[in-house]
Amino acid sequence: MLLILFASCSHQEPDFIVKGDSALLKDVKVNIEMIRDKQTKIATAFYNGSSYAVDNDDVLRYKIYVSYQDKYFNTIEMDNLHDKIKGKPLNEITVVKKDNKIMVSYKGIEESSGSESKELLVDEVFFASNDVQEQKQKFIDFYK
Repeated sequence: MLLILFASCSHQEPDFIVKGDSALLKDVKVNIEMIRDKQTKIATAFYNGSSYAVDNDDVLRYKIYVSYQDKYFNTIEMDNLHDKIKGKPLNEITVVKKDNKIMVSYKGIEESSGSESKELLVDEVFFASNDVQEQKQKFIDFYK
């Protein structure tokens, strides 16, 4: 019985960690859309300076939603390859300010250099449609 419990605990996915300057992070929100075999769920991993644990076991694909001051937005999508890639699993999201731009990147394993940084874009550019307010409200409502 103890062996079964230990085996099930050894395959848990790592928590999401959001890193960056605390002056930026106090206005950052991160939601994770987790796609599994039979369901899709969205959970808040970071909200205005505080981290929250999400149930991310058995996830096939992640879509990470990031916003800053509810004005700047972007997403990062990737397959969850922790069981397939050798290296220490890590779910690390980094938010930095570079040349007056807010940039976000994701690192899945400790040994990797991480994803290419993406700029958070103003809502009119990111949502780019006639119903910007409706789409923006859906994005922000994830956090409520």
